[in-house]
Amino acid sequence: MNALTAGWLARHTPPGAGGRYAALIDIAQDLLLAHLAERGMFDHLVFKGGTALRKLYAGNAGRFSTDLDFSVRDPDDDPNAVAELLRAEIDGKQINGFTYHVIDRRGRAHVHYETPFGAVGNLTTKLDIGPAPWLPPQERDWVPLPIHRAYALPDSLPVMALEENMAEKIARLSRRTPARDVYDLVWIATTSPHSSFDRDTVRRLAILKTWVDQYGLSSPPTTWPPVTAAVDYHPALWKTIRPAADYDEDSIGLLAIPAPSLDELSTQLRNHYDFLAEPDDTEQRIITSNANGRRLVLSSLTQLPGTRFANRPIY
Repeated sequence: MNALTAGWLARHTPPGAGGRYAALIDIAQDLLLAHLAERGMFDHLVFKGGTALRKLYAGNAGRFSTDLDFSVRDPDDDPNAVAELLRAEIDGKQINGFTYHVIDRRGRAHVHYETPFGAVGNLTTKLDIGPAPWLPPQERDWVPLPIHRAYALPDSLPVMALEENMAEKIARLSRRTPARDVYDLVWIATTSPHSSFDRDTVRRLAILKTWVDQYGLSSPPTTWPPVTAAVDYHPALWKTIRPAADYDEDSIGLLAIPAPSLDELSTQLRNHYDFLAEPDDTEQRIITSNANGRRLVLSSLTQLPGTRFANRPIY
């Protein structure tokens, strides 16, 4: 099926200067994800990040997202080998009139799109593949949109558990303030049924991921290297309202129409995520242990729901 026309594109385009850009990337992502599913790549991949939230949780109620974030599906899979498979499935492909090229920019892979609807700026998406999720992946159906009547999509995709996706955003918010992450977290916390997420699991995962961002972790063939500029987990941060000046301006772009108030987002983040300021005894020990807490971190990780790493070498 390929009924994608200029009329469908116009209907899918939100108002505003960047609307056509966002709509074309959104469609290009749909077509690429469908191709990857047809080729069996999701036997090796799990979808995650803001784009996964839009496609599988929020639909038009969520923001447009320009990144494509994945994890390897199985802890036994080599992320580098899976990345090469993914790159080969994307680079040079033509799908429903869209052409895809993988380019490297400052050591990071990006997907560049050429569309049958003419040039609209530099249509690119960051492409990232991370280590296997700590919680078992879930299968989720697509949130149906009118544009989906113009092309075929798989019924569902494997996606990182919502709590773990949230925890990765929270860990990132420990060291910087991307507006997109704040927006996503506030949307989840204020939208049923997603607002019923397991708060204890989110906090435990966020504290563990913040520690791993600082000190690294290995479970061959996978490594979680330390993240540049990683910092300690500070419970008090989640009792404060972040000033608008702290936000990464370049990440505000395609949040929503109209763009949300950063001050309002900050207030909602504090109001809905104050549970992150209340670590339990084990979590408090992890927070204060610094690099000496590795044994406790490893023990906590192997006891997470699903125990994916309970019987694996991990250090």
